Amino acid sequence: MKVEYKSMFLGVFSGIIGVVIILFVLGNVETEFSFTTGDPIKKNKNINVSINRTIDNGEDLTNVIIKGSGKVTREELDAELERLLQEHGIDKNNSNINIEIEINN
Repeated sequence: MKVEYKSMFLGVFSGIIGVVIILFVLGNVETEFSFTTGDPIKKNKNINVSINRTIDNGEDLTNVIIKGSGKVTREELDAELERLLQEHGIDKNNSNINIEIEINN
């Protein structure tokens, strides 16, 4: 049995053209093409908080160190800090509190 490639390619080509015309006539069709190679990008977010409370000469001193790494924003660090301070009952407006914030990308 002999396969005629010319007829096969003509059939495939006319099929593709037919599908495109039908999609064009039926309406607005949105298409999106995405191609990636390699490992997927990891959305790594790490937030580490250290709270040290000490009493020195009758004064309550609080040191808070918050470190963020990866794709962490300042707003996320502030939200986490507010949540933890509220959880531990620490007043942010207290004059005896020291807050250090670090972001490493």
